[in-house]
Amino acid sequence: MLFVCNENFERLGYVGKFSYLLWRKKYGPFAEAELHVDVTPKNIELLKKGNILYRQDDEEAMYIYYRNFNDSNGVEQLVVKCFSLFRWTDRRFLWRQYDFDATPEMIMRQLINDTMINPIDLNQKITQVKLAPAKNFGVNVQHQMTYKNVHESIEKLCDTHEIGARCIFNGRELLYDFYEGVNRTINQSVHPRIILSKSRANLLQRTYEDANNDLKTTALVAGAGEGSERKLASIGTEFKGLARREIFIDAREVSEKKDVNGEQVDIPPDEYQQLLLAKGKEKLSEYAEFIGFEAELDVTKENTKYNEDFFLGDLVTIKDDELGILMNSRVMQADEVFKEDGKSIFVTVGKSMPTLPEAIKRMVN
Repeated sequence: MLFVCNENFERLGYVGKFSYLLWRKKYGPFAEAELHVDVTPKNIELLKKGNILYRQDDEEAMYIYYRNFNDSNGVEQLVVKCFSLFRWTDRRFLWRQYDFDATPEMIMRQLINDTMINPIDLNQKITQVKLAPAKNFGVNVQHQMTYKNVHESIEKLCDTHEIGARCIFNGRELLYDFYEGVNRTINQSVHPRIILSKSRANLLQRTYEDANNDLKTTALVAGAGEGSERKLASIGTEFKGLARREIFIDAREVSEKKDVNGEQVDIPPDEYQQLLLAKGKEKLSEYAEFIGFEAELDVTKENTKYNEDFFLGDLVTIKDDELGILMNSRVMQADEVFKEDGKSIFVTVGKSMPTLPEAIKRMVN
């Protein structure tokens, strides 16, 4: 059953019958859903753009951003598509320069606090948004941001530092939260080990892909200045020979000045170097080697049940004797698919190849 509420979290009703529901969770601020229902006056009224769908057995909630009426199969269907409420961050951008020396978790928390919870401009405030208690993980990084979209900034930090983002919703309250997955691989003994393998009969189908055509290992990062006076930093210079794949990163946007008590002051050279290195690490993460393993899980198997034995963002072990694969990787996506004949769960471990729009976006940013 799917419950429906408005943007003020006032319950409007529920959807008890549907022909298809995809509930997709990702390790980052990317959750989404798609719902197919019969065209009825009740469904048309309930499933309006902006309204929110949520399940009692899941902590995320999704808002409707798209509707489509379709009768191509001889049956009138209303198709709605949704984004996680975390996507509300896409409605804000940074109106000034930020100079951070903090953990990625605390950086992202400040971005949300300053633009949605306690903004200087009260017109930016979204009263429904709150922050979950901080978990205080990670190490400090120096990072500068100016006039950036909040959602895109959080997305890059999550990708670069392998951090999960979610909105915890209980029907009354919404909490934006950041977290790290748990290591459940064969290389540790603290937690029960999760091994996904056809030989263990916990996989029904699997698809493996790897590619390194866009891989970059070494970057020259160029910041402020002109000609020989331009500030430079490099990352990944330890790579040699064919293993070394170089890229130039134009980081002119990284300013040499920062605000201190309302006054613009020069950033010390060593601190500016760290800002350029952070920009280089962020960009190189977009050019990583892609290794992905997509699998349909047997949800009846003990010890490897998704959302019971392991969770989104956890590190698990993939073992495939036929393909000669033994790898530890992170659970990056989980698709719960509900149809009239039952429920299936598809899990994606590791990152997959970027789509054409993603590749174009990467090149222009």
